[in-house]
Amino acid sequence: MSVNVRITKKSRFKKKLKIEDIVKMTNLSYGVCDENYRLIDNEFAKHTLLYDKNNLARGIDVSIENDDIILLLSLPTSSSEIRLFYKVITNICNNLKLKKYFREEELVDLNDSDKFIEYDEEASIAGLNDLKEKISSNSYQRFEIFGIYNPISIGEKEVSYFNNDLEKFSEYLHHIQSIDAYYATPRVYKVADKLVGIYAIGSDIPSIVPIAPYIVLNQIDGISSWYVMLKDGKTVKYSDFIENINKKEYYDANHVIVTLSNSEIFNLIKKFSVEIE
Repeated sequence: MSVNVRITKKSRFKKKLKIEDIVKMTNLSYGVCDENYRLIDNEFAKHTLLYDKNNLARGIDVSIENDDIILLLSLPTSSSEIRLFYKVITNICNNLKLKKYFREEELVDLNDSDKFIEYDEEASIAGLNDLKEKISSNSYQRFEIFGIYNPISIGEKEVSYFNNDLEKFSEYLHHIQSIDAYYATPRVYKVADKLVGIYAIGSDIPSIVPIAPYIVLNQIDGISSWYVMLKDGKTVKYSDFIENINKKEYYDANHVIVTLSNSEIFNLIKKFSVEIE
C-alpha cells in the first residue's frame, strides 16, 4: 500500500529540478537501496530515498520521469513521515510556482494537505489493523516491510506492542532502526551447478542475522544450501551457526542480534567447519 504523487510542470520552459535540488531544498537525509534493500547513505540514483534521521520510518521515494517529479510514500508509516511527505510536496510546488499536483492520478489542490494527511493516517491505521488480524488468525506468521535502513519482519510480538496505535508504531519504527548493528545479507554463488547462499560475519560486530536464511522478496530461487563465512574464509553450515550461538538478542520476527568473540568464532570453526558444496 502506498501513496503516489506526480508533480508536473505547466510549461517546458520552467526550470527543471534534479533530485539533488530537492535534497538541498528540504535539508533531508538521503540514500539509495542496495539489492537487499539496505540503505547506502549519501548516494543518488534513479530512485532516491529521503528521510528525517530524527524520525526514522520508511522513507520517501523520489524519482524524476520526463521532468515530472514522482514521490512515493509506503503505508503504513508514522504520522511524522506522512506530514513530512506533504511538506516536501509543498516545498517542491512552491519552488515551481504550482498550486496543484496529481495524487493517485487525481489533480488536487496544494491547500488540501491537511485532508490528505488525515486520509493517510487513517489508511496507516487500517493497514496496522489488517496486519494484526492476519497474524492473530494465523493466516500469516509474519510480514516483511521496508524501513529506511533495512527490511523489518513484523510478527505477533510486534503487533502486540503497537496494535493499531500509530504513535506506538512510529516509536517502534524509529527505535528498531536506531539500533547500532550490521544488517547481514547473503551473497549467492554457483558451486558445482548448485546455488549456495553465504553470510559473512566478523568478530565483535553486533550483527542482525535471520533465524531462517532467505533472499528478500525471493529474488533468487533454488538455493540448495546456506553457509556462514567466518574467519580466514572458513565456513560453517547456517544451521550449525544459528543453533550454536549462546547469546542471541531479539531483533524482529525473523532476526536476532549476535556478537561473536574471536574465541566463539574459533570454536564454531573447530566444531563445524565444512567445505562449501
